[in-house]
Amino acid sequence: MILPTPFFIKTPLLVIVFFGFWYGFTSAQTFVSTIPEKRNVVLEEFTGIYCIYCPDGHRLAQELKDANPEDVALINLHVSSYADPGTSGDPDFRTPFGTGIQNQADISGYPAGTINRKDFTYLGFAQDSGTAMSRAKWVDAAPIILADSSYVNVSAEASLHINTRELTVVVQAYYTDDGAPINYVKVALLQNNVPGPQYGAVYNPTQILPNGDYNHMHMLRHLLAGNTIIGATSGTLYSDTLTYTIPDDLNGVDYELFELSVVVFISEPGAEIITGSEATMTYIAPGLSLIDLEASTNMTMPTTYCDNIVIPEITITNNSTIAVDTFEVGYTLDSNTPVTLDTNLDALSSITISFPSITLSSGSHTIYYNVNTDNTATFVDIVSGNNNANSEKINTLSSTAFASSHTEGFESYSAGTEAPNNAILDNADGGSCGVLDKNNAPPNWELGGFGKSSKSFRMRLLSWEAGYEAKLVFEKIDLSASTGNGLRFSYAYVQRYAGDNDKLEVLVSTDCGITWNKVFNEWGDGLATSLPFSNNHFYPDSSEWDSVNIDMSAFDGESMVMIAFKGTCDDGNNLYLDDIELSNNVDLSNPYIAIKETGDNVYGIKTYPIPINEHGFLELSLGRSAKITIAIYDILGQRAGTVISGNYSAGTHYFELQTSGLNKGIYFIRILDEGGKIYAEKLIKN
Repeated sequence: MILPTPFFIKTPLLVIVFFGFWYGFTSAQTFVSTIPEKRNVVLEEFTGIYCIYCPDGHRLAQELKDANPEDVALINLHVSSYADPGTSGDPDFRTPFGTGIQNQADISGYPAGTINRKDFTYLGFAQDSGTAMSRAKWVDAAPIILADSSYVNVSAEASLHINTRELTVVVQAYYTDDGAPINYVKVALLQNNVPGPQYGAVYNPTQILPNGDYNHMHMLRHLLAGNTIIGATSGTLYSDTLTYTIPDDLNGVDYELFELSVVVFISEPGAEIITGSEATMTYIAPGLSLIDLEASTNMTMPTTYCDNIVIPEITITNNSTIAVDTFEVGYTLDSNTPVTLDTNLDALSSITISFPSITLSSGSHTIYYNVNTDNTATFVDIVSGNNNANSEKINTLSSTAFASSHTEGFESYSAGTEAPNNAILDNADGGSCGVLDKNNAPPNWELGGFGKSSKSFRMRLLSWEAGYEAKLVFEKIDLSASTGNGLRFSYAYVQRYAGDNDKLEVLVSTDCGITWNKVFNEWGDGLATSLPFSNNHFYPDSSEWDSVNIDMSAFDGESMVMIAFKGTCDDGNNLYLDDIELSNNVDLSNPYIAIKETGDNVYGIKTYPIPINEHGFLELSLGRSAKITIAIYDILGQRAGTVISGNYSAGTHYFELQTSGLNKGIYFIRILDEGGKIYAEKLIKN
């Protein structure tokens, strides 16, 4: 049976009409699948504009959706104090439904989410004793739902009349097996591409708009209830038509009609959602031409940090069968004034537009592209989600040196600054980096090197994914008139667990980053300045710092010396840098000399004597048989000596190194195995 039919609800702002009916057979109008299927995922994410890590939750949810586009539906609920704008003047994205849904989830921290409102406490996924899970567990819980058979399939077709603002949703559910004694039908009205503020937007940078706003997606705006289904058995077809007149706004936030989407789902009395799906949407727009213009870019990117002239380029594709006689395209460099022009485009065709070249200042830049029909009253783009595109991050530095020496202690920068003056952060993976201030931390956190200052630069590796890397790159230093130069810096790092191999490399380039010379390379316990710490983020005290002095005399006389500090994550804890100095005043009486990198095959490299005179010896231990090539390179990366190549068995091998023709200085023995891995050991010639 169905309760009730028909059922009317009237309020001053809306009229909802439910008409429900069951069939024991299918008909020509059936669009829901009648074949047994697996369950679909409905991820309800609890979020808010003041929740700093919620954008990372948005990113993870979207990645789950992108990996399963037909089988995952996302619903974002703005709830709790994290969503309450108070008297700030910020938009209020809350709904009357969010708090009730939140209360049944037993949330203990944000961001949080439920997967089909299922209780995963038996697997240790839940935050507490309810259905809410932290964001890292969503990807573990979703496959369990996707692998589970569903006793019912559900689909919906929605239509929206633009003039009357009436939304009509036809819901169909087909039972391929006997259902629960009672099932509930819910229809969620969502809105996409809602601009607004968002703390922690850097954790989902693709959603940051040119003006700095955050682009909110899958935002719950209203929830409709269908008829209750009682005692459905295998072969039952349920159909229900719901209508809703959409108001102008909710809490002062406008309903943008062409940004709306619909998700339908079926649940049981215990609240668990059996399955759900996104509805198809049809627009009824008398007097308007509905089109779909898509923006993309394949602009030529700079090849070096010094290449600071670029040509903005946008490609527009008309995916509709209607020619568009006028529309606007443009780009915005960072948050500067947009540059626009009007053009036209035939049906089902594309055009690429190149704008005049622009010269970029030193720093990190993004070019945002846009296509819109704001300049016409007859064309309406109904797929605004593809109206924007952006370039990759463009990192540029001046083509000339800015100083003959440089020191950086980060003291003049506010907490959160991504890079100091005369430096850029090359961070394509988006891992959190920036200046940290001890004045914003408990007293025992000595965030400046050895506790002698207040600030340092942190690579927040604990929040990165394994394999993420970032480089703090300083502008060029002119060493052409100085000798005996050295590089000094302080650092602090701990592993999360023994065996973590987070890495810090210091790289030097004299050709604006085309090639790099590695002058410091440590990782894992060789990099660690204290014991592993897994309970939380590592914040160093004054005893948990180390410093290193590097002989840079090989670069004396060079006029374009660029230094980069590169961090690579292997699931360890945080890395701090401070007290950076490149000058001829660095104490080089005990310089850093050990650069060694071993791996799956090469697990032992040793040279002797130290230093080497006319000739020396290399002791090399191999984990398995391999073809290897051995050569000596100078600090600039040029081959300088002995070349040995051949097939060698597993075990320890000894090689004589002919070094009589080498000048006094620092060299590296590079060992290349057949898998393309390079291992290195420093060699000092006396």
